[in-house]
Amino acid sequence: MSQVPSAERPPLVRRPVFWLLLIAAVLVVVIAVVLGFALGAPRGGDAATMAAPTSAPRATTDAATAPATETASPADQTGVVIPATCDGIYTRDWSGDLAPRVLNPAWVSDPARGFKRYGSNDVGLVTMLEATTRLECNWVPEGGATHLFLVTGVAQLTPEQQGSILDHLATTDMDCYDESGGTRCVIEREESETWGESHFVRDGIWIATRWGVSGPSGYTADIVAAIFG
Repeated sequence: MSQVPSAERPPLVRRPVFWLLLIAAVLVVVIAVVLGFALGAPRGGDAATMAAPTSAPRATTDAATAPATETASPADQTGVVIPATCDGIYTRDWSGDLAPRVLNPAWVSDPARGFKRYGSNDVGLVTMLEATTRLECNWVPEGGATHLFLVTGVAQLTPEQQGSILDHLATTDMDCYDESGGTRCVIEREESETWGESHFVRDGIWIATRWGVSGPSGYTADIVAAIFG
């Protein structure tokens, strides 16, 4: 008895099951790609955090730079700089002329000694010197305070402060006149003891000197030459 030949199966690509599996695989790949982008993209909060460093340093730099222009000191505006130490305000050694006074002996800085003198005895000028003095140079005896002394304060003034100082000096008993591109005011009195003051104001710099017993000639002029050239 002869066998009936079995029907020939169609190729795999022609079977419906093949196409269903292929479509399913493609969908899985597409879904995986979409999910990958969704999970990998920075969220709103993260994006803001990542963007912050690019702008924050610039804002900090601008904030640090702007005040330097708005609050420029008188020294910046005029190019005149007050020396850091008393040695810088003289063009020569004054120790011989001022002996037995010496410059800033150790006891001057001792709070227990209570030494504090300004380059004026005028209450209004002393008040301004307390707020504006940048350098104090005290010539006093090595052993302690006596009637023999010379103190110089170098102050830095705003244009408004300079105008106020000049107006106040004009109301005192001092003789004021133009000198070396600025204003010089001086006074000397012989009362129970001889004393005197010298004030020089120019370009936001105030050189205030007060002395007892004696003051050497040319002292203020030398300071002016050292600071202003």
